[in-house]
Amino acid sequence: MEASRLSLRSGPMYERLLLPVAILQGLWLLYRTPTLPAPVGDSGRVGPGYVPALKLAGVGDSIMVGTGVREQCHSLTATYARLLHGRLGCSVDWRVHGRNGATSAQVLAEVLPMVQRSHVYIVSCGVNDATHHVPVDEFARNLGAILDELRGKSPRAAILYGGLPPLETFPALRWPLKAVLAERVRQMRAAAAEVIERHRRVFHFQFPPAMSPEHFASDGFHPHEQSCEQWASGLLALWPPTLEVGGRRASSDRRERKRALGSGGGGQMLPVVQPGRD
Repeated sequence: MEASRLSLRSGPMYERLLLPVAILQGLWLLYRTPTLPAPVGDSGRVGPGYVPALKLAGVGDSIMVGTGVREQCHSLTATYARLLHGRLGCSVDWRVHGRNGATSAQVLAEVLPMVQRSHVYIVSCGVNDATHHVPVDEFARNLGAILDELRGKSPRAAILYGGLPPLETFPALRWPLKAVLAERVRQMRAAAAEVIERHRRVFHFQFPPAMSPEHFASDGFHPHEQSCEQWASGLLALWPPTLEVGGRRASSDRRERKRALGSGGGGQMLPVVQPGRD
């Protein structure tokens, strides 16, 4: 019943009518929602430590902090690193750079300066823009600037944008706030797609249209360990495991990949992202 009410009564005009009530509801939500502690740690390695490793960096908001999971090794970035190691057979050094509650503007100004060169980036931002009523065009400009800065740090890196989840299905949110956020996220998703289309080697993860309460941590807002596993699997599908090592394509054979990764003489491992703009 509530889902049909949400789908039938959505749109910019309806959003404006509901906005005053939604703002009050949002303030109450901030007051009553439990604050989950962030797990300890911000980096790790999957695989042997004596061989060259692919470098992975997570950049963004509380998802990168790891809020919602009990240990950092189960966060989105660390889980993706583990799956990537299993897919490619190479060691993966991962590091997270994030801040709880960060909007896209704060990710750009406060988080991004700490980020180093990497082969793969995972970017998470936008949910806090939606809940803080950041204008869609401002979010789009910030996202574009984040992608540009990451590209400047690592011109050949693969960049995976984690996408915007269906906030209307979050257990912590109630109507009419979820109706307002659903419309806002719909607009932001479209804006993000346009921004990403203008950038090379950037992939946009698309969430399913609905998420069940079992996908969430105890705060009803952040993903738990199993959800991070599913999310990371979706991200892995966006970046094919084709590598270019020292200017040539590596074989699909895992042993040959390992030999190539361990070779000297400028054998730096660089992702080649297919499909997508290149």
